[in-house]
Amino acid sequence: MTTLERLYDRADRGAQWLAAAGVALLMLMTLVLMADISTRRTLNFAILGTIDLTQLAVMLAVFFALPLAFLHDSHVNVDFFTSRLPPRALAALNCAVALLSTALLAAIVWFSLGQARIQFAQGDKSMTLGIPMLVYWVPMLLGTALSVLAALLVASLPGLLCLREIRKRERM
Repeated sequence: MTTLERLYDRADRGAQWLAAAGVALLMLMTLVLMADISTRRTLNFAILGTIDLTQLAVMLAVFFALPLAFLHDSHVNVDFFTSRLPPRALAALNCAVALLSTALLAAIVWFSLGQARIQFAQGDKSMTLGIPMLVYWVPMLLGTALSVLAALLVASLPGLLCLREIRKRERM
């Protein structure tokens, strides 16, 4: 196993843990939301801040799963053209797409950081609980920054991508 493959495996394990943490928090928030709905209907009592917390849980779940999606090439794509490419050409195309993704994600991080700074400077807070909006920006910035690294790692592994494509086709 090469150094890059070991790095990919470590990144993959870390991304899986991060995604699992995001999903676990979303599941926990779903339980709180269900309790809020139940208590509103039965006891005429509402749990304060469920909307703020639900929005934060969704941000965590989505952006903590994003690096894993890049590492596993889990995004929606149309492959009627690329499925006919030879493995080496497909690996080169995947590498180019990963480099373009890296550039786009880096731009997203850069411009999002600027927007987060503005909201932090203005002291923006959530409507109900008064959670600083920076807390909502952190999962987005962290998840997108880690996705930059994931896409860059995928771009640096064209040989590994080629092997993965060959193995995938052998399984079909």
